Order: sequence, then C-alpha cells, then structure tokens
Amino acid sequence: MKKLISIFLLLAAGAVISAAAPVKVRPEIMGIALDMKRDDAQTRLKAIGRLEREERKRQEVWALKDQRVSHILIGYDAEYRVRYVTAIARADGPRMRYEDVANVRAAQRTHNQGNLRFTWEVESRRGHFAYVMIARGHDPKYLDSYSVKKLEESEEEID
Repeated sequence: MKKLISIFLLLAAGAVISAAAPVKVRPEIMGIALDMKRDDAQTRLKAIGRLEREERKRQEVWALKDQRVSHILIGYDAEYRVRYVTAIARADGPRMRYEDVANVRAAQRTHNQGNLRFTWEVESRRGHFAYVMIARGHDPKYLDSYSVKKLEESEEEID
C-alpha cells in the first residue's frame, strides 16, 4: 500500500511540475514546421482539415477540424518550403490562452488601442534558422491568432 501511495504522489508531483513549466517557443504550429516541404505540410494538413483556397500559388488557407483552431494560413518560400504558419483561434470553441503557445514572461508585449501582441524572437544558432512567434488578441488572457515566421538574414524588422 505504501508503494502505491508513493507512486501516486510521484506521478501527482510530476503532473504539477509539468503543468507549471512554461511552454517553449517552437518553430511549428499543429505539426506544420517552418522549412517543411510543401508536400509534407499538405499531407499533415489534409489529415486535420481541408484546403479552402490557394492564393498566388505560395499561400494557402486551410479550414481545420479542431476545437480550438478554425483555420491555418500558410505561406511558402520560392523553394516551396514553409515560410510562415498562422493559426486562427475558433471564436465558438474553447479559448486559447497566450500561455498555451509560449511563456509570456519571455515575450515582448505591446498594447495599442485594445490590441495585444506578444512577440518572441529566436535567434539563429548552430545551423538553425532565426524565427519569430507572434500572438495577437483583444482579450488580455485569450488570443485571437498566433504565427511563426522564418526570418531571413536580411530581415531586421518584425511585422
């Protein structure tokens, strides 16, 4: 019995620690990673949604079968690799908190006329490209959308 209680307490402590751990900024959204080949991205997207429209050959809008995210907007570079991904939060579903996508304490926060924006910049290192994550919303707790975008060496300013 003591062994069972010890195992339970260990599992409970692990759950509390992992729930409290801040979410790291990652170069992907819902399995669509920056620099992923277009064919691979479309295979993943077909599993979770349907193509709604294609714009100018290198941008797509996908409607998702997800409770929290209604759409994914995706852009490709000239080599047809993922350049950016944007997730649009579903207005009629469970709300997504800024903390669900990354640690807000590590973000640059701006507030302008009721619009919140959290920005995380990740510098390039050891063969990994630089990228930025931006979460936007009107509510101080819940986001409307979030994006990850690969930064080119020539890009100095973030939109």
